[in-house]
Amino acid sequence: MDQFLQLKNYNLRYRDQGKGNTVVLLHGYLESLETYETFANDLSRLARVITLDLPGHGLSDLKIKTCSLEDMAEAVNDLVVHLQLKKINIIGHSMGGYVALAYADKYVEKLDSFCLFHSSPNADTDEKKKNRKREIELVIEGKKELICKNSIPNTFSTKNLDKFAHEIERVTQIACKTPDHGIIAALEAMMNRPDRNHILKALDMPKVSIMGKEDNFIPLKVAGEIAKENGLTPFVLQTSGHMGFIEQRQECLREIFRIIYEC
Repeated sequence: MDQFLQLKNYNLRYRDQGKGNTVVLLHGYLESLETYETFANDLSRLARVITLDLPGHGLSDLKIKTCSLEDMAEAVNDLVVHLQLKKINIIGHSMGGYVALAYADKYVEKLDSFCLFHSSPNADTDEKKKNRKREIELVIEGKKELICKNSIPNTFSTKNLDKFAHEIERVTQIACKTPDHGIIAALEAMMNRPDRNHILKALDMPKVSIMGKEDNFIPLKVAGEIAKENGLTPFVLQTSGHMGFIEQRQECLREIFRIIYEC
């Protein structure tokens, strides 16, 4: 059931389901809590699962023009405080991983475990920043749907395009509903984020990187090097691209269960 937390700059939509150790799932760019829906429902059989629309995405209204990753992390913490959660297991997918790192930077004492889910602590390269600026231009030009329809299929392994055609269409529809100003704010936030390898390396708790062998955005070699340098336990999804919670849902569920109950 959707619930809303009214904050000064945002009206956060969230869902709270299941019982047990608490997991907070943070979605990626052009996603919403609905992107995680099936995965969160399955995980809620094993744990208490909190999903939310990050500010500017889904139905979480963004009342201000800009919203940094640090702002998003503070919004997540406002929800944690509202729900009176003492400790959480945080899992950030793609952009959600950047938010999770910003959260760990400020609220590390509230974390039981940390999971990068197809994500990275690295700052944007100059080339990536250039691409994000181009996306902002396309949104301003009214070409948001072009971005969504081109980028979403690329988040899946090329070998999985036919198998997950229905899911690709569903996720694309979610992406197309993202408000223009939310997309622009997110692109600016990601473009301006700092390198947070030092934050990741310093975390003294179970920490895991879930990575896809067929990821078109973060090559497996790069993801493996990040995990090794920062002391993360690597978990490789052999047939996944950037959307492991859809492409290999059962394997991801088992790994997350291990993180929150066995580590």
